[in-house]
Amino acid sequence: MKKLTIFALVAVLAVGFSVVGLAAGGPDTLVIGTTDRVTQLSPANSYDHYSWHVLRMLSDSLLKIKPQSTEVGPALAKDWEVGPKAKVYTFHLREDATFTNGDKVTAEDVKWSFERAMKLDGPEGGVFLVGDPIDKMEVVDEYTLEVTLVEPNATFLKRVTGQVGPALVWNKNGTPADEFAKGELVGVGPYKLQKYQPNQSVIYEAYDDYYGGAPEMSTVIELKYSNSTGLRTALEAGDIDIAFRTMNPVDIEELEESPDFETQHTPNSPSVRYMLFNVTNEVFKDERVRRAVTYAVNRNKIAEQVFSGLADPIYTMVPKGWVGRMSTFPKQDLEKAEMLLESAGYTADDPLEVTLWFTPKHYGTTEADVAAVLQGSLNELDNLEVESKSLEWGAYTERMASGGFGMFLLGWYPDYLEASNFLEPWTTGSPEGLGTFFNHHPNYDAYKKIMNTAKSIPGAERRGTLYESVQILSAQDVPFIPLWANLAQAYVVYQPNVENIFVDATMDIRTWDITKK
Repeated sequence: MKKLTIFALVAVLAVGFSVVGLAAGGPDTLVIGTTDRVTQLSPANSYDHYSWHVLRMLSDSLLKIKPQSTEVGPALAKDWEVGPKAKVYTFHLREDATFTNGDKVTAEDVKWSFERAMKLDGPEGGVFLVGDPIDKMEVVDEYTLEVTLVEPNATFLKRVTGQVGPALVWNKNGTPADEFAKGELVGVGPYKLQKYQPNQSVIYEAYDDYYGGAPEMSTVIELKYSNSTGLRTALEAGDIDIAFRTMNPVDIEELEESPDFETQHTPNSPSVRYMLFNVTNEVFKDERVRRAVTYAVNRNKIAEQVFSGLADPIYTMVPKGWVGRMSTFPKQDLEKAEMLLESAGYTADDPLEVTLWFTPKHYGTTEADVAAVLQGSLNELDNLEVESKSLEWGAYTERMASGGFGMFLLGWYPDYLEASNFLEPWTTGSPEGLGTFFNHHPNYDAYKKIMNTAKSIPGAERRGTLYESVQILSAQDVPFIPLWANLAQAYVVYQPNVENIFVDATMDIRTWDITKK
């Protein structure tokens, strides 16, 4: 590799001299740069993309999302059966899987791991994604586990994939049973955790007896950069093999045109950005006001002016290519927007005055620019005056959950790859926690009935028809407005000697498959 830049040198010095030798190159060592951060290496108390990425390196779950797909495939379970109405699931485990300490993986281990997560159920975790649907688990024999759900739930298979952090399986010999792991983990993954230094690096060592085959790279180092400028500089200097999550859109655009680097991305990003309304708010409880805003927003300006084209305007929350997707929200029409506001009693002489809230750093450095573009498009209406204000993430989420916002911006990365996870959270799943308070809307029971019915139907296409009806309803009731899909987070940029790398529907890379020339 080339001489270390000052950005990479700072990161490398922070993790010790031994890493310098590794980061300088070698056919068996892969160096990845990222601006992402681990919150906590505790499967029962972490709930963010990068922490789950690290945990996926260290263990597997019953199932996996198939490469370049949104469908489930085998992992620790070699096959499975779904009972009538998707209420009882029977998993048959493979018999050749071992934890990284050499212990074999049995049905009892899977049961222990799930029950551990459900017992700890950290306040910062997403254990409810797996635990809430489960009524009981029974070990049928050494390699067979039967799971009975509280009620039919056809999304359960997606919830027990490795994409969902709390579904990963850990060994009781080496993983604390009664406290958060905080990196003290023995999994059944392609790598073991060699060293973790918060905000600096994660270093992995290959597990040669991994049931899926030993990884090509014996060592993987992930270095943390404070910003995308440092990440790009490190890539161009040759200090890292791969730049992953997240570069500035302008940097990606320029590097795509460079003959010195390779780029890859998933075309249908499941990372979506949107606007929300508190439907109980004094102003926004009027559906005409919410619908007026849907006609006033200009998604194309956001995509071009803020993201240099690396954002895809969307008119539904469900990502492209997914079963049940239907674009139901309207494109910009300022005349209709003004008419709706007039019908609600607002005129040019007496306009509606509202605030658009956003958080300035949680979604990167572009959020203030997004708010400015949205504010500008909304203020094109003669009878609407919008100002924008911001709060840091902690205060933002607290105020959101207490009903303190009328109109505000959020982002979503799916918990699991199923269309319901893009429709349910703000309507029937967690409407108060996510600030819509839609459980007080007169149509709430109708949404609940549709979603519960969909979960009882095993066939994806039949569920998709019901999801379409939710999208039609949501465009009328407007608890949210889909704005754009984030393409920048779906990119990797890498050195030309890196092979077998791709970004799949989970927006993650399967590091254990990567090779170098």
